[in-house]
Parts: sequence; structure tokens; C-alpha cells
Amino acid sequence: HSRAMADREKRDRKATVEVYTVDSPTKKEFVIEEGSGVKLGDIPNVEFALSKIKGDDELLKLIHRSMYRTPGKATVIKKNIRAFSGFPAGFDVKKSEDLFTRAFAATLNMVLDLFDLPRGVGEDGKKEAKVARLMAFMQSPVASGKKDVKAAAEEKREKGKEKRERLTSKKEKLAEKKEKAKAKKAKGKGGTKKGASTSSSKKLPDDTAGIKKELQAMAQRQAELLAKLEKKAAAASPEPSPAKPKQARKAKESGDAPAAKKPKEAKEASEEEPAEKEEPDAPESKMPSDADLELAVKQLLKGADMESISMKKVRGDLEEKLGVPLTDKKAKIKEIVNEIIGA
Repeated sequence: HSRAMADREKRDRKATVEVYTVDSPTKKEFVIEEGSGVKLGDIPNVEFALSKIKGDDELLKLIHRSMYRTPGKATVIKKNIRAFSGFPAGFDVKKSEDLFTRAFAATLNMVLDLFDLPRGVGEDGKKEAKVARLMAFMQSPVASGKKDVKAAAEEKREKGKEKRERLTSKKEKLAEKKEKAKAKKAKGKGGTKKGASTSSSKKLPDDTAGIKKELQAMAQRQAELLAKLEKKAAAASPEPSPAKPKQARKAKESGDAPAAKKPKEAKEASEEEPAEKEEPDAPESKMPSDADLELAVKQLLKGADMESISMKKVRGDLEEKLGVPLTDKKAKIKEIVNEIIGA
């Protein structure tokens, strides 16, 4: 044990070696140099397409590497691509071209779409032509001149929104109509005697109101036709004597035709007014035969829209054309119209 201690004491101490610290090289600052073209962020279609891609997408890493020789961080990769305005002077374009040449055709198509460039067909659709088109764009970026994709997408979205609103409104109206019909049906089944007795004081049913309106329209048309006939009869005579309108009014009020003049009165009237001729009586309106009526209906319906025609309009037009009221011929007119439509 003592010998071991003696050996330990005799061991020489090693010389101290000084340690030198070497400063690590400073990290090169990332600088985006200006190119000769337009910044990609200022091209509307490129900006719109870029906003649809996630920052960690491999496609953006490839594009960033071709622009700056680094894949870029996901937090700033889009910002750097938007700031790209073309390859600066002295940049090794050959490396970027090799990157796109080695890329798959699908990846190359996505890059072309992002930069709003055509994929091409035929010779222009080959890989070499696509790479050449892409490199020419990146040398000096410029807008393609195509329509604004963002504006078109917003317009399409607005149209879709309007269409959905119309469909919703239509469905709501249809549902409301069904509810009303259901309530009306339930009300009709559960009606009481009390409701029946008080119905006369309430609003008339729709069918009764329609019949009343049609009768009023027929009466108005008849009055208009009579006024036209009187006007034609008055225009046929040169100057009716003052006594005649008075006699006509009296006859109209009493409902009788004016009495014929006596021979003596007629002679005196002819002596007092030698130049005046007797007014011819207005020709009586003759009711058309069924054959004439059928011919008139055929002429009236020739070229007419059968979808929108109505019996009421047909009868009104016939009365105006023939100059006589056709209320008594209502059934016959309907029969003729149905035969023509069914033919």
C-alpha cells in the first residue's frame, strides 16, 4: 500500500492546454432582390391562386427553391413568393430550369396554373415547351391578360346565393299554400249551422264573386255595343231635326218605339222642310247563324295562343266583331271553341 502511494507521488502532472474558441460564421441575411417584372402579389390571378394553397405545401417549397435556392419556412414562404418580381442580374437560372425539368408533369401543370399560364396542347404541351414557358415568365413576370378569376368566382358565388334564396322562398310559399289549403279543408269539414247562417254577411265565395264580375263585364260590353250602334245610326243621317232627339229620348225612357207620323203631319213637315229627308231607321242587329258564328270563331282563333285563350275573351271579341250581344249563344260558342281546340 505504501509502495502504491510512493508511485502515485512520483507521477508527473500533465501540462495544461489552452482552449481557443472559434466564432461561428455569421448567418447570411435573406434579401429579396428586385427583378425586371411585376411582383407576383400584384398579379390578381396569381394572388388569388396563391391564397388557396397552404403555406406548408410541397409545391410552394419547389417554387421558393427555384426563386431563392432555399425551400423557405412555412411562415414566410408565401410572403417571399409574392415579393418575387423576376430573376435578378447574375442569378444562375440553369439550376432553376433543372428543378422544373426534373419535376413530374402533374407538378409542372400545377406551377403553370398557379402562375396563370396555359398548359398547352400538341407541341406546346410537351414538357420542354412547358419549362421554357415557365422560365420566360419567371425571368420577367407579367399578368396573362385573362379574366379576373377572383371576380368570376365572387359572381358565381352571388348567383348561387340568389338561386338558393329563390328556391327557399319558393318552398316557403308552397308550404304556406299547402297549409292554407289544409286549414280551408278542415274548416269546411267542421262547419256548423251557425257558420252557415252568418255566411251571407261575410265575403262571397270566390266562384260567386267571379260570376258577378263576369256579369258586370257583360253588361258593360252590351252598353258599349248599344252606344256604338246609336253613334253609327246618328252618323248615317245628315242633320237630325230638333224634335227627333227629344222623341227618341221619350221612346227610350218609355221603352216603346216612336209613333209613326200621321199623313197630315207628314205633309206639313215636308212643306216646312223641303230640303230635309227623312232619317232612315237604323238597321236591326241580326243574330248570326251557327255557321256564321263558327266561321267567325275560326277566324278569331287562327294563330291565337290556345294556352291563354278564355271563353270570356272569345265571346267579347265576337260581340265586338259582329256588333250584337251573344249572351244567348254562350253555350254554342263554348261548343265551337272546344271542337276547334280538340281538332
